[in-house]
Amino acid sequence: MRQIILEKIVSTLQPLDFVLALWQGGSAAHGYTDEWSDLDIAVVVEDNCVQQTFDIVEKALAEIGEIELKYRVPEPAWHGQSQCFWRLKETPPFLLIDFAVFRRSSRNDFLEIERHGKVPIAFDKANLIVPPPLDRSKHLSTMQSRFNEIKIRFDLLQPLVKKEIYRGHLVDAIGNYHNWTLLPLVELLGMIYRPHRYDFELKYFSRDFPPEIVDRVAPLFCIANLADLTAKQQIAEALFAESLPLVQANLSSNNALTLPP
Repeated sequence: MRQIILEKIVSTLQPLDFVLALWQGGSAAHGYTDEWSDLDIAVVVEDNCVQQTFDIVEKALAEIGEIELKYRVPEPAWHGQSQCFWRLKETPPFLLIDFAVFRRSSRNDFLEIERHGKVPIAFDKANLIVPPPLDRSKHLSTMQSRFNEIKIRFDLLQPLVKKEIYRGHLVDAIGNYHNWTLLPLVELLGMIYRPHRYDFELKYFSRDFPPEIVDRVAPLFCIANLADLTAKQQIAEALFAESLPLVQANLSSNNALTLPP
């Protein structure tokens, strides 16, 4: 069904003069497509044809099966593009169709191979899908600034976790622990083990990090009670402190981007 949907969208859009390019992102770009993957599709169209493109795709999907779910992302979206999600009835719930429309004049920040994978291109009529080289200097500078920030913020914000533990507020403490302990920890570790995608938070966590790091970090997300949270917050703090000099050494030696994407 995934292939049927993809071929239907491609065959519908490719003949249209105002649709200039179409490619896949997500799991297809990273080579990890499996039975639980959704379908990430992006197109470039002439600037005044965004809504027309959505309407045409929705009509084409309805020819395959009944649309049981639709969500049009309110604009402006965080990524600056237009986006809609559909799911067809009687397809697996995982087979969500994530369809993004890029205006020809808009900037495309999702083609860097190091960060977003090698996108499979269905067609490109105007040679628009050209992955740019990663701006290593800019990326390193941004990562250095972010390192300096989270190094300070981590120590600053741990009391937000501890005071809710002392108050006996388990839910509040877990929320703060997730936001102010675990996410900064994963970002810091990302600067060591996946520097090209250090800022991806938990996305691709199990795939990008080495098994020994996954095995150390994953249990920290599993909280049974306040005593368990207290112990795991201390473990997370220790791992954060242990990782700080490793990141600093990499940044200082300009070796932070030596790992393969």
